[in-house]
Amino acid sequence: MMGMPMGMNNMTMNGMGGMGMPMGMPMMGGMGGCGSMGMNGMGMPMMAMNPMAMMNMAAMMKMMGPQEEETLEPRAPPPDPIDPRVKEICRNFGIEDKICEKLNKAMKTREDFDEDMQVLWHIMEKGAQNNKKAVDVMLVKIREINNGTFIGKDLLDPEIKDFAWKYNLDDQLLHRLIKTMKKRKHHKSQDLKDMDERIGNAKHPSGLLVRMLEGLEENGKMPPAPGWLMQSSGPGRREPEKPENRRRASRSRSRG
Repeated sequence: MMGMPMGMNNMTMNGMGGMGMPMGMPMMGGMGGCGSMGMNGMGMPMMAMNPMAMMNMAAMMKMMGPQEEETLEPRAPPPDPIDPRVKEICRNFGIEDKICEKLNKAMKTREDFDEDMQVLWHIMEKGAQNNKKAVDVMLVKIREINNGTFIGKDLLDPEIKDFAWKYNLDDQLLHRLIKTMKKRKHHKSQDLKDMDERIGNAKHPSGLLVRMLEGLEENGKMPPAPGWLMQSSGPGRREPEKPENRRRASRSRSRG
């Protein structure tokens, strides 16, 4: 036929005619190139004729996207190993791992690690004796370590430790006692004995101790003990007589 490519037979022409294509319409690329260019017999892309394939391809691209992003994200560094000494004290007092990690991080800043750990054991044991929650005591000490206010090895002095434990001094008063005694140097032992004698039977030993420390800090001398204070040692010491007892004794003597 004139105007038709060679190799097209009547069946091809009849099929195309049945599809409504006008006779003599030019073919895109010819029949021979349809397969290699991904075109069908009507000159349209194969993907356009297969919506299911397009949906599958879009889903595959969507799944691949996050995986590629995840591989690009930097991985978090592994946590620092916990020092065995930190593990031991946390395990002994039931401290959770998260707080144990905080303690481990804080202790890395300390120069006297071993001495500080001994002090921490003493403080935790004392807290347990006073029915304090171990986690609360530990959090306070971690904060002190980070702030640089932790008592540390100064509490290992047996005289200061025994005195502080005997009168159950709070952290603030204990800090003040240690600070004052460090200034007193070779007078420390005698000062502690004198303070122990004066506040031994006091109803409010902490308040009296503050007064004595103030005197040592201001002029290096301990203020005189109050007249009402009864000391536990020494001959001839007795509790001051109550006013009503003195009045009764006076009336008895007048009657006699």
